[in-house]
Amino acid sequence: MGAGTTTGARRGDRAGRGNGSGEIDEVLMLTNAVAPDKLGGLERYVRELSASLVAKGMPVTVLTKQVNPGDPLDEVADDGVHIVRHRVPSKEKRTFAVQYPVYVSAGILRHLRTAGPRTLVHGHYAITSLPVSFGRRPYVYTFHAPVNKEMLSERGGSYALPGATQRTAVRGLRTAERHVVSRASRAVVLSRFMRDELGELSEASATTSCLIAGGIDTHWFSPGPRVRTAWAADADPLLFAARRLTARTGVTELVEAMPEVVARHPGARLAVAGDGHLRADIERRIVALGVGDHVRLLGRVSDEDLREWYRAADLTVTPTQELEGFGLSTAEALAVGTPALVTPVGANPELVQDLEARLVAGGATPAHLARAICRLVDEAGLLARLRGPARDHAHPRWSWGQVADRYLELYRTGVDR
Repeated sequence: MGAGTTTGARRGDRAGRGNGSGEIDEVLMLTNAVAPDKLGGLERYVRELSASLVAKGMPVTVLTKQVNPGDPLDEVADDGVHIVRHRVPSKEKRTFAVQYPVYVSAGILRHLRTAGPRTLVHGHYAITSLPVSFGRRPYVYTFHAPVNKEMLSERGGSYALPGATQRTAVRGLRTAERHVVSRASRAVVLSRFMRDELGELSEASATTSCLIAGGIDTHWFSPGPRVRTAWAADADPLLFAARRLTARTGVTELVEAMPEVVARHPGARLAVAGDGHLRADIERRIVALGVGDHVRLLGRVSDEDLREWYRAADLTVTPTQELEGFGLSTAEALAVGTPALVTPVGANPELVQDLEARLVAGGATPAHLARAICRLVDEAGLLARLRGPARDHAHPRWSWGQVADRYLELYRTGVDR
């Protein structure tokens, strides 16, 4: 994914595309943050979808906040994606929760005033999509997750928000999300689970929603040499998880499963890529459980290292405790040919149950995870036999080429302009 800074794209230079009732000059993506400014599932999704659409001839502008002071306010990156950033208040301010929507709305409305009538708006985040929801311009909205629920488990002290303000903010977010999805010309969900979540906000939107599974770069995430670091060289089995270190993602529960796994398989090693506000707590838990030689927290890793860990692992684990809207890391692991064990939470089972039923653990507790890992490892040759089918399961169904084609068709036929 390119991140160059060649600026100065002109809308007039862009070729239009048909949409059934007119022409589309460009797609305007509305999101909270975009990769590589911030590295998360939503941020990568928007960037990679945008780049894939550009590669197919559809110009895309991403309208987002400025995450880092050094990020340019206007750039066209090496992948052809036009990124326009607006400034937002500091998270350190106690009035952040109140000021943030105001800053966001101002930045979005300022840009929308310059957008032509043949610009198709595609929202990905409730707050950034709220301004357009009060206007007459039709828009598509991809419902990635209920932000009002995520806020409770993922905020993690990342910005100042007193208890009373948090409760008000959560209620406000739910109201905003309900309005955004209800006003969208068409809602998109990434899984059946997320369609049910959407139904809690708007039954009508869920009923008419379009299911387009999350996309991944299946050319990058593909089978290759299984190279292991010195620490992992003798691992048997080598387990891997790519997760933010928050309560929702279940890394604590996975670490707590390791004593039972190690008792049965003394050579077991677990590597975890990712960071988050629970890192110090998890590090202390690793020491307390006596599995320091068997568990390594890698922190954030490069795209190259992430792929190498996926390839090297015998089994990846997605130990989600709540709200998994698609399961990006599960899909990436399968794309390189590595089996992925998941919890029966959110959309997790939808990704693997047609591949092998035993890849869905009986529950999300440490005991359930330990039993599921050992069951898969104990059956001689099972994980090795699943590597080929895992790749075939992921590619091409989740490739960005296919996902982008689905969106182009939706833009042309599913939006009342």
